[in-house]
Amino acid sequence: MGLAKRELLAFLARVGEARADDVASAIGVRYAVAAMGLLRLVRQGLAERSRHDERSVYLYRLSERGRIRLRYFQERSQSAARGRSAATTTQPGQEG
Repeated sequence: MGLAKRELLAFLARVGEARADDVASAIGVRYAVAAMGLLRLVRQGLAERSRHDERSVYLYRLSERGRIRLRYFQERSQSAARGRSAATTTQPGQEG
Protein backbone atom coordinates (compact mmCIF):
# COMPACT_ATOMS: atom_id res chain seq x y z
CA MET A 1 0.00 0.00 0.00
CA GLY A 2 1.31 3.42 -0.93
CA LEU A 3 1.05 6.66 0.93
CA ALA A 4 -0.59 9.64 -0.77
CA LYS A 5 1.12 12.99 -0.37
CA ARG A 6 -2.14 14.69 0.55
CA GLU A 7 -2.85 12.13 3.27
CA LEU A 8 0.59 12.62 4.78
CA LEU A 9 0.36 16.43 4.64
CA ALA A 10 -3.09 16.34 6.25
CA PHE A 11 -1.87 14.08 9.04
CA LEU A 12 1.05 16.38 9.87
CA ALA A 13 -1.29 19.38 9.81
CA ARG A 14 -3.59 17.65 12.33
CA VAL A 15 -0.91 16.49 14.78
CA GLY A 16 1.69 19.25 14.44
CA GLU A 17 4.73 16.97 14.86
CA ALA A 18 5.19 13.24 14.46
CA ARG A 19 7.79 10.52 14.22
CA ALA A 20 7.74 8.10 11.30
CA ASP A 21 6.50 5.28 13.55
CA ASP A 22 3.61 7.52 14.72
CA VAL A 23 2.66 8.14 11.09
CA ALA A 24 2.89 4.44 10.23
CA SER A 25 0.64 3.45 13.14
CA ALA A 26 -1.93 6.20 12.57
CA ILE A 27 -2.25 5.75 8.82
CA GLY A 28 -1.85 1.98 8.79
CA VAL A 29 1.27 1.55 6.66
CA ARG A 30 4.64 -0.09 7.29
CA TYR A 31 7.32 2.02 8.99
CA ALA A 32 9.47 2.02 5.82
CA VAL A 33 6.59 3.43 3.76
CA ALA A 34 5.95 6.21 6.27
CA ALA A 35 9.66 7.03 6.63
CA MET A 36 10.20 7.26 2.86
CA GLY A 37 7.05 9.36 2.41
CA LEU A 38 8.22 11.78 5.09
CA LEU A 39 11.71 11.97 3.60
CA ARG A 40 10.21 12.79 0.20
CA LEU A 41 8.24 15.63 1.79
CA VAL A 42 11.42 16.98 3.39
CA ARG A 43 13.34 16.82 0.10
CA GLN A 44 10.48 18.63 -1.68
CA GLY A 45 10.47 21.35 0.98
CA LEU A 46 6.97 20.41 2.16
CA ALA A 47 8.08 19.28 5.63
CA GLU A 48 10.91 19.90 8.04
CA ARG A 49 12.57 17.49 10.41
CA SER A 50 14.59 17.80 13.58
CA ARG A 51 16.28 15.28 15.82
CA HIS A 52 14.09 14.07 18.65
CA ASP A 53 16.91 12.36 20.55
CA GLU A 54 20.40 10.91 20.15
CA ARG A 55 19.05 7.68 18.60
CA SER A 56 18.56 9.38 15.22
CA VAL A 57 14.82 9.60 15.72
CA TYR A 58 13.37 12.53 13.78
CA LEU A 59 10.29 14.63 14.38
CA TYR A 60 8.55 15.84 11.22
CA ARG A 61 6.33 18.91 10.82
CA LEU A 62 4.83 20.78 7.89
CA SER A 63 6.80 23.64 6.41
CA GLU A 64 5.06 26.78 5.19
CA ARG A 65 5.32 25.39 1.66
CA GLY A 66 3.65 22.18 2.89
CA ARG A 67 0.75 24.16 4.38
CA ILE A 68 0.31 25.99 1.07
CA ARG A 69 0.34 22.70 -0.87
CA LEU A 70 -2.21 21.13 1.48
CA ARG A 71 -4.47 24.17 1.10
CA TYR A 72 -4.17 23.79 -2.69
CA PHE A 73 -5.18 20.10 -2.48
CA GLN A 74 -8.14 20.96 -0.25
CA GLU A 75 -9.36 23.81 -2.49
CA ARG A 76 -9.01 21.64 -5.59
CA SER A 77 -10.98 18.85 -3.92
CA GLN A 78 -13.74 21.25 -2.82
CA SER A 79 -13.93 22.74 -6.30
CA ALA A 80 -14.24 19.28 -7.86
CA ALA A 81 -16.96 18.35 -5.36
CA ARG A 82 -18.92 21.50 -6.22
CA GLY A 83 -18.59 20.67 -9.91
CA ARG A 84 -19.90 17.14 -9.37
CA SER A 85 -22.75 18.48 -7.27
CA ALA A 86 -23.76 21.00 -9.95
CA ALA A 87 -23.62 18.32 -12.63
CA THR A 88 -26.01 16.06 -10.73
CA THR A 89 -28.57 18.82 -10.08
CA THR A 90 -29.05 19.84 -13.73
CA GLN A 91 -31.68 18.01 -15.73
CA PRO A 92 -30.98 16.70 -19.23
CA GLY A 93 -31.64 19.48 -21.73
CA GLN A 94 -31.05 22.22 -19.15
CA GLU A 95 -28.04 24.46 -19.21
CA GLY A 96 -26.08 24.98 -16.02
